[in-house]
Amino acid sequence: MKNILTTIILFALSAIAACAQSININHSGIQTTYDAIDVNSFNFNSGGAILNVSRESGDPLTLRTSDITSMESSMEPADFFTKYVDGEPAQVVFSCIEVNNTNPLQTQNFRLGKSNKYLFDAVILFSSNVNFSKRDNEVYIHNNDNVQAILNNWDHYIKPLKEKGIKVLLSLLGNHDGSGLANMSDERCRLFAQAIADTLDKYQLDGVFFDDEYSEYNKDLAAQGFEGFQNRGSAACASRLAYETKKAIGDRWVVPYKYGAFYSLNEVDGVKPGEYIDYVLTDYGVIGTWSSNESAYPGTTPRQYGICSVNMGGYTNMTFLKRSRTEKYGALMIYNLDQANGNYGYIYEDTLIKIAKNLFDDTLEVDPTIYKKDWKPVDGLGTPNRP
Repeated sequence: MKNILTTIILFALSAIAACAQSININHSGIQTTYDAIDVNSFNFNSGGAILNVSRESGDPLTLRTSDITSMESSMEPADFFTKYVDGEPAQVVFSCIEVNNTNPLQTQNFRLGKSNKYLFDAVILFSSNVNFSKRDNEVYIHNNDNVQAILNNWDHYIKPLKEKGIKVLLSLLGNHDGSGLANMSDERCRLFAQAIADTLDKYQLDGVFFDDEYSEYNKDLAAQGFEGFQNRGSAACASRLAYETKKAIGDRWVVPYKYGAFYSLNEVDGVKPGEYIDYVLTDYGVIGTWSSNESAYPGTTPRQYGICSVNMGGYTNMTFLKRSRTEKYGALMIYNLDQANGNYGYIYEDTLIKIAKNLFDDTLEVDPTIYKKDWKPVDGLGTPNRP
């Protein structure tokens, strides 16, 4: 029987290598994609048949044929980025970092040992701000010195991540004036959505993260003579902005944080939230029934939800993490990871190891290279400091 199995696999490999661009191998419950030319040998030893596969980097991967549950070829190029578990795409993992003190390059330091995929699928640059210029009567994106320094040095801080398949998203956060993400009229939403699209285009970013905090809506810009504002945040305004942003940025990601006025979103112009947002990320330690979450974001599926988030500075509820996998939610946000932080080695890394095990049945490989904050304040910010 072993000889028959070996002959079948050997024949299949020969056929695959002859016509396919990539090969998906499911081994020990982990699916990994390889270039067809990387399946480079098949031999025997006393323990049975062995398949040797080269990897994108590192040492070749050796698999026993008894551990291989399926192989399939594809004419598509190898996908080195999508993680799989339980026979389907695994959760998308976001790293939301405070760029005032954290270097985004650290995101590339974490890989899963068996699948050789990166732990993080996306990094959120936290955060640019929403501000209002009374002089120009315009809502605009303000970048502080740290955000702008990273964007100005795109080749150094952002390009290496994108080349590894890690998406880079810009966070937008309120900034203590009467404007914000959830109090603009339809026309102001359209204008601001175009400003978001222009910014993503300029810096070749992959999406936007909406965080409705720190906007002081009660400063009431309308009462000061500026049309197109409410004196409070509302789901209707938040929904309109997310909808208009999706129209403006196309297949790039719109990712709201389920907080403030974005705690729930509405249908806009006959389009449900599930069609104009890509993922929604929730607060720390939050989980509920799917029906309660779907009603807050009509038209979404569990695959669009990050049902709990991990704050590296606090307690991580592994029960919630396990539930997020078994109930097939599609995303996870990790906040405030900083490999240069003194707590990293004996607290943070242990949490990441548990996440790799519980979400992906995998081990964690960590590049010990420390990327510290190494940029300096920039002169002449790309966004004017408007009054």
